[in-house]
Amino acid sequence: MDQKIDNSTVLIPFLQAYERYVKEILQPTHSDIHRVMEIWQQPGYWSKYSGSREGLIPTPVRTAISRIKRPEQVVDKILRKPHKYPEGFKPKSFRAMYDAVGVRIIVYFLSHLPLIDRELRNAELMEISDKAPPVAYLNGDQAMILGLSHLIQVEKPSGYRSVHYKVRMRQSSLPEELRPTFELQVRTASQDLWSALEHHLGYKPAKRTDSGARTQLRILSAMLSAIDEHFDLLYGELSRFQRKAEYEPGEPLTVETLPSVLYEVGIVCAQRDINNILKLLDSRGVHTVGEMLDLAAPRRLDIIRNTYHSTLGRHPADLELVANLAAMHGSKNEAEEIQRIEMQIAYRGAWDSIRQETQTPSSD
Repeated sequence: MDQKIDNSTVLIPFLQAYERYVKEILQPTHSDIHRVMEIWQQPGYWSKYSGSREGLIPTPVRTAISRIKRPEQVVDKILRKPHKYPEGFKPKSFRAMYDAVGVRIIVYFLSHLPLIDRELRNAELMEISDKAPPVAYLNGDQAMILGLSHLIQVEKPSGYRSVHYKVRMRQSSLPEELRPTFELQVRTASQDLWSALEHHLGYKPAKRTDSGARTQLRILSAMLSAIDEHFDLLYGELSRFQRKAEYEPGEPLTVETLPSVLYEVGIVCAQRDINNILKLLDSRGVHTVGEMLDLAAPRRLDIIRNTYHSTLGRHPADLELVANLAAMHGSKNEAEEIQRIEMQIAYRGAWDSIRQETQTPSSD
């Protein structure tokens, strides 16, 4: 393609067409994606994958980020990769860009990568493209251990690690024939850290780069991969302890005992919430297994549920049950317990209002 661009006859009409495409197609898709990511970040959504782990929800999604490609980035990509976009500055080019909308999902542990893979393959909300198979930028051994050997495996010289999918919305505000395919990247927190720092350094393996720098990047990638594996082993070991936890009433509430204690009274929790729950209970004077079991008596749980139904017309979430139980600790009678529950509901309502007022859209 000729690198000289006639702004008046080529580029301006192209950018105007892309602007319409953004408004009519990409922004509605971006909103659809945002709704799905909000759902995926709710612990309750992943309860179907709890398996035999008593009351412990895996909650893989730490962060979900999405963006729409800026016009200048679209132009730059066409100029850099003319073989991929032989139509040049025509709408067909940006419609063929899988990354016109991009989504990045950051998970906590390596074992969460196959969980996201499983969800994508069975999701009612998205579907994987049958024209562009997923690619795992992992080494073969790691992909096999994680149960991702069904994906195309590619090792990048730089040490970059991630799993890339091309997906499309199943449920959308757009008609099916207009729904674009977009890229969804899934990686661990440490993989994302490496990618961000590598990007900041501006390293490009295809260009002339000092061999020492290339070696250092590969070493750092291997080190972070080892850290990922150790954290994943720790996560698995802790999960096994939590499943097998046996306790006496006088034992302290700990990371190991809390999930089973809560499960015994009909409450499930996410791994990521355990530490905050322990801090909350400790601040309210609930320190032992026996104190928690006494506090979570069926009568109190019924009072919380009934108060939520009469006030909000819905069931309380599991974390709301825990927060209300903690607030009820030390109450002298049922009337005071109900008053404290109503105060919790009021606090939560005020906080939700503040959060909505101060919420700002993420930057592209």
